Amino acid sequence: MPEPTPIEPTLPPAANGKTANDPRLWPVATVMAAGIFATTFVQLQGLGYLPFNHLLQKVMGLNSDQAATFFSLSMLPWTFKIIAGLLVDGVPLFGSRRRGYLVLSALTAAVMWILMGLSPDTWLRLGLSTKNYFNMMLALAIGMNTAIVFGSTTSGGLLVEAGQQFGVSGRLSSLRVFAQNLGAGLGLPLGGLLAAQAMGWTSAAAALPLMCMFFASWFLLKEPPLPPPAAHGRSFTEQHLHVIASIWRQIKNVLRREMLLPALLMFFIQAVPTFRSTCFYEYQTKTLHYSDAALGWLGLAGYAVALLSSGVYAWWCRKSSLRASLYLAIFVTALSCLPYLFYTAYTPYMPRAVAIEGVGTFLQYLAYLPLFDLAVRCTPKGSEALGYSLLLSVWNIGLMIGGKTGPMLYERWLHKNMNELIWINAVVTLAGAAIVFFLPKNLVAQREGK
Repeated sequence: MPEPTPIEPTLPPAANGKTANDPRLWPVATVMAAGIFATTFVQLQGLGYLPFNHLLQKVMGLNSDQAATFFSLSMLPWTFKIIAGLLVDGVPLFGSRRRGYLVLSALTAAVMWILMGLSPDTWLRLGLSTKNYFNMMLALAIGMNTAIVFGSTTSGGLLVEAGQQFGVSGRLSSLRVFAQNLGAGLGLPLGGLLAAQAMGWTSAAAALPLMCMFFASWFLLKEPPLPPPAAHGRSFTEQHLHVIASIWRQIKNVLRREMLLPALLMFFIQAVPTFRSTCFYEYQTKTLHYSDAALGWLGLAGYAVALLSSGVYAWWCRKSSLRASLYLAIFVTALSCLPYLFYTAYTPYMPRAVAIEGVGTFLQYLAYLPLFDLAVRCTPKGSEALGYSLLLSVWNIGLMIGGKTGPMLYERWLHKNMNELIWINAVVTLAGAAIVFFLPKNLVAQREGK
């Protein structure tokens, strides 16, 4: 069987003297940012977080551990981003390497959200029991997440490709986190306002950024023509063997030692039992008596301040080695937990809670940026979407584990003592510094631009 024809990169080869102002870079960066914003905004951890917590805990009467099960299961597609990466890098869609996946992702996710927006009465009239309604919503949530996984994976491939070609991995990672924080920061307060309303309003709010992602991908992403299909003139079986060979080439490209320790570090940071989950929602609403709308505004305050982290790291990544930034990130991740020890019951204007959310969220996302920078640096060329999605799949598996073990500890072993869970989160996180010590020198010894 002939060697599979390599898939051309989305960007043309960079010229000598390449800079961040290259006109080929910023349309791709815009599409990447639009994809990251939309796929973050519409997540159940974003726009859907408060409406679904309200539905599960206040309408359906589930406890925080049961609600955490729903959120963890709905996130399962994020743990399989590697499959999306294999397809995005190895199998063109609608004659394109990236645009087809972005367009299909946006349209499919919009349809899933519209179906989730149908009222419970509508589903009950179709013969669903309360248990079946729970299962139906879970299935739709999994389908929606599957769609946006492809959009997020493709956006990540664009980021890595442009970051490596133009030497701006830190700055594009900062743009990615800016778009992510903007999506989450706008989604939370809007979700808080819509939590007590019909779910149809939430689904309508989700459809708008997905359509923006669709049009940005359609009009701004100009990919070079793909090489002539190598399968021309072959039998049906030979065509499929060609696709399998292309996928296998992508797998071999990412099975490298340079990706093992970065993956372990990203998994560990997220797998630590966390208080930032359904148990904190229960603690805020039932113990401290915050309303859904108040939590939405607190989320806006936190993510608005967190937007500054992108600018800080875009400057810092050109001043310090990545290894030093990663050591600092471990410390800052632990430090970001401590302000939450001083949370108090609801008061008008919530001055202390606003300050805590602002400081805590800013430190948390400032600490994440070196990890995303590391992910861009260690991803092999030619397998940008696959390599980056593999690392983020590991990240999301850790997030799913941490998001489940935190509420489990809170409900079953800590007797709903939130401060103890916060200390566990902070102290265990510090152990990640041991992994940073063993990271390959060629990945972390230099600052951006060197």
